Amino acid sequence: MKKKDHIIATCTDYTHDTLGIVHHDGIAVFVKNLIVGEEAEIEIIKVLKNYCVGRIVRLIKTSPEREEPICPVYKQCGGCSLMHMSQEGQQAFKTNRVKETLHKIGHCDAPVNDCLMDLPPYHYRNKVQVPFGMNKGRLVSGFYKARTNEIIDHDFCMIQNEFSNTVTKRVKELFERYSITPYDKEKKQGMIKHVLTRYGTHTDEGMLVFITYTKKIPHLKNIVRILVEEFPQIKTVIQNINTRHDNVILGDQEIILYGDGVIHDTLLGNTYTISLKSFYQINPRQVEVLYAKAIAYAHFQKEDIVIDAYCGIGTIALSLASQVKEVYGVEVVPQAIEDAKKNALANGITNAYFTCDDAGDYMVKCAKEGKHIDVVMVDPPRKGCSELFLSQLVTLSPDRIVYISCNVSTQARDVDILQQHGYQVEEVTPVDMFPQTNHIESVALMTKK
Repeated sequence: MKKKDHIIATCTDYTHDTLGIVHHDGIAVFVKNLIVGEEAEIEIIKVLKNYCVGRIVRLIKTSPEREEPICPVYKQCGGCSLMHMSQEGQQAFKTNRVKETLHKIGHCDAPVNDCLMDLPPYHYRNKVQVPFGMNKGRLVSGFYKARTNEIIDHDFCMIQNEFSNTVTKRVKELFERYSITPYDKEKKQGMIKHVLTRYGTHTDEGMLVFITYTKKIPHLKNIVRILVEEFPQIKTVIQNINTRHDNVILGDQEIILYGDGVIHDTLLGNTYTISLKSFYQINPRQVEVLYAKAIAYAHFQKEDIVIDAYCGIGTIALSLASQVKEVYGVEVVPQAIEDAKKNALANGITNAYFTCDDAGDYMVKCAKEGKHIDVVMVDPPRKGCSELFLSQLVTLSPDRIVYISCNVSTQARDVDILQQHGYQVEEVTPVDMFPQTNHIESVALMTKK
């Protein structure tokens, strides 16, 4: 095949990031927004060594799972990838992806339940960071076009919360009024890089953060005054200064312009203090579904001793503390551990203990001490668990492991390792923490054979 060739083919499968797969003359062609079962005329737009990339010219046969995206910039923006697919279609894709990944990488064929969906699947993100730029002399803000640095100018996103939408739009108007210039990556000059918002869904508390290249921003005090008057939900405003020239969003220096630098939210009956850099799950509706499933999988007993690895600000540990004798949280980020300790104190929880340490090193210490552990809750970053952590987890030999993951590929890799050391997967449940995208959260129960 050559570039600009046209073929007619039927979609038979998906890539991990939801590109449709068709085959022509023995060659795989990946096609954006094509659904399994659909037949289409496809133009080849890129030819690579082992596969091609195509685009839909026209649909010949349409899937019953196809829906018209309600976002006007869906085809350009890289924020969502599944809005052209019904909820039933998205559920099938996410469920099958977990099953297939566990089978191929984890060599595991344990029961996988249907993905627990989030309805309605909109306005769920409680943390949003919006880049600002300039296009043809106009200030623009929105998300990037897929695989580019081009900002798709758009003031209303269907997956971010309404507080973030309205506040960010108003910030943009004020920047235009006061001639606040965006940072230019090529010229390495300008003032504003991103506007970040965090929102406590259950408390109606909002955080507003100006991520700036320069420390001095003209009229900033006046801008803050106007915003705080117009939006009583704003409880704190922060300036974060980032002078780097790479893709890292947050800098090290923070200036609190209003409030005390934190907001609060509730989760499964506990209240949490959230700072700018605190890790807190971005979908407040589904995180309760996820944690409830994880806790149910653990089958806690009153005398159980539990480790919550990669504990963040303590949300899992504090959610389960009332059901067990003791829970020990470990996290490598110092600020997160400070937040976890404060959250335990604020909620009157006295049987949860938090340590700032690498999770693997912490497990080594527990193993050396011969510590008895009944259950280990694991919720690692996307890269999964370290080899050190897994080896010491096996040494500690808890009866049950509940593994929560935002990356089923690394979860499957770690599952395979644990299976080789005497554990088996009893059951897995995917949870749709990220509606309209190809991302999935997955929780697995593992027990000793």
